[in-house]
Amino acid sequence: MRLITLVFCLLLFTPISFSQNLEVPTLSPLAEVTQEVALTKVNLSYSRPGAKGRKVFGDLVPFGEVWRTGANASTKLTFTEDVKIEGNALKAGTYALYTIPGEKEWTIIIHTNTKHRSIAGDVYKQSEDAFRFTVKPAKTSNFIETFTIEFTHITTNSCHLKISWENTEVKFEIKFEVDGQVDKQIAELSKTPDGMSARNYFLAAEYYFHNDKDLNKAIEWIKTGLEKSPKNFQYGLLHAKILAKQGKKDEALKVIAEANAWAKEKNNSNYIEQTQLFWDSIK
Repeated sequence: MRLITLVFCLLLFTPISFSQNLEVPTLSPLAEVTQEVALTKVNLSYSRPGAKGRKVFGDLVPFGEVWRTGANASTKLTFTEDVKIEGNALKAGTYALYTIPGEKEWTIIIHTNTKHRSIAGDVYKQSEDAFRFTVKPAKTSNFIETFTIEFTHITTNSCHLKISWENTEVKFEIKFEVDGQVDKQIAELSKTPDGMSARNYFLAAEYYFHNDKDLNKAIEWIKTGLEKSPKNFQYGLLHAKILAKQGKKDEALKVIAEANAWAKEKNNSNYIEQTQLFWDSIK
């Protein structure tokens, strides 16, 4: 009994050490970027090494060899809808982004196998590529210390993916199918018992105006929007802009004058200014 008590006391007062891992900053921190483009979102996941005084391209990253385009795990791109990358059709899903850097040309690889961490040896198989294409590298205006991938040149139906490090950058275009989706929504909303709302007519006309589509349809829609929402100065401004784009200057001046008056009635300083500025730009 005394022995049991002694053992218990020793256990009670003896420090018990548990093995723990030391946490230190990672050398190539992970970045997650989600970008809204068109009617979808694109997710980018990649690790960001630093140059740290090293020569990068042609040395740390050899020319002519497949590179995982970052550090640690493969860089990944996720699309929730089908897209086109530099004209190549790609189904919705997650893909690895690999590259083959070169002094005068880079090969961009969209790869279907996203499980690779290292691509050393014979792990990477070209047969698992979705497709490849080439782009020309350019010199950056500033030195890029930390490897960077970002979305640029964002429009209503496209964006560029730009890769930058050291004094080099490459970029390529990603396009999204938007027109068909918008037209389908318009058709479906038009079939509802109450038809399209004034706001939806405005949005349809605005989309057609900004994307160089059928301006006659845009005019029909914005007129219907104004019938449903009379003296709406925001709608009147868009109406004038569409007319001006059609080359109908006199009609545009008449409509923008009305829109300016409507804005003054409501004492909306923002649209008083906007309508006046547009009047000045076309008179």
